[in-house]
Amino acid sequence: MYLFEKNPKIPSISGRFNLDNDILLSTHGRRKPIISRIINNMSRINGKTEILAVFGDPIAHSLSPVMHNAAFQALGWNAVYIPCRVLPEYLPQAVEGIRAMGYRGANITIPHKQSVISCLDEVVGDAVLSGSVNTIIHRDGKLLGTSTDGIGLIRSLQEDGACEVAGKNVLLLGAGGSAAALVFRLIQSGIGSLTLVNRDPERALRLKAKLQETTGFQVHIASLAELERLEWGGYDLLINTTSVGLHDDQTLVSPRFLNPSMLVYDIVYKPGDTRLIRDARERGCRTVNGLSLLLYQGAESFRWWFGEEPPLAVMREALNIGVSR
Repeated sequence: MYLFEKNPKIPSISGRFNLDNDILLSTHGRRKPIISRIINNMSRINGKTEILAVFGDPIAHSLSPVMHNAAFQALGWNAVYIPCRVLPEYLPQAVEGIRAMGYRGANITIPHKQSVISCLDEVVGDAVLSGSVNTIIHRDGKLLGTSTDGIGLIRSLQEDGACEVAGKNVLLLGAGGSAAALVFRLIQSGIGSLTLVNRDPERALRLKAKLQETTGFQVHIASLAELERLEWGGYDLLINTTSVGLHDDQTLVSPRFLNPSMLVYDIVYKPGDTRLIRDARERGCRTVNGLSLLLYQGAESFRWWFGEEPPLAVMREALNIGVSR
């Protein structure tokens, strides 16, 4: 591991390397010219490199590249995973670019998880029911779309939350693409009840209708204004699928609603955790944050792309380091 060190006596031009004065200082105290590091990095990417990406808007916060590139390096694979900011109006061209440029595949994040379906040749797996895609597989010239969010959630709850969802009463915040991807797998896993809370009641009603049509499961709907009237003591699992807390320190749930018997799960991840997670810990609740979902859905995407088991321990460590920066 090398850390970048500047020579304080001779300033460099902003945005450019001064090769005589910019050096790399290793953790062992040895100095190494930066040009050697540049050449070494360049040699890792060549005409045989497998390319994968994540498409979203915004995308700068994503830790998926950190996780997957750490996995590739640990395995010694010639592959790279890059973040791509894709505006909604350019999504069809970006997806077609996966085929045109021979990418191995891609992940899809907000706001494209539902709109991307029209750009694909086929939808498979969980995405057939949920209508939400977070993984594209480029196979034999075809672009296949699936969702690994649901299975990622269940494995995350089992491994990091010590929670089997069968029979649990679930309160889920949100009714967008992320929510749709999760609720079908929750129902398939045998939850006892499901209450959806969303700002836009029409969107929640559409998801409810789809769930009842495809699974026969009875779903309860509540608005944000009705949170105070809910029977909070009856819920075992609270899941936030909205982006509230990602770019601010807000929460949709007052701490007084939280009780120690509840597991609180927030799909948002950020340094220092979201306010919802912090409040839940203070109230004595068990908590799981979005890094856990990112890890397990990413591992499942990896299996779809390569047909092999990913190095989970390496990926987890990379995420823990990445979120702290």
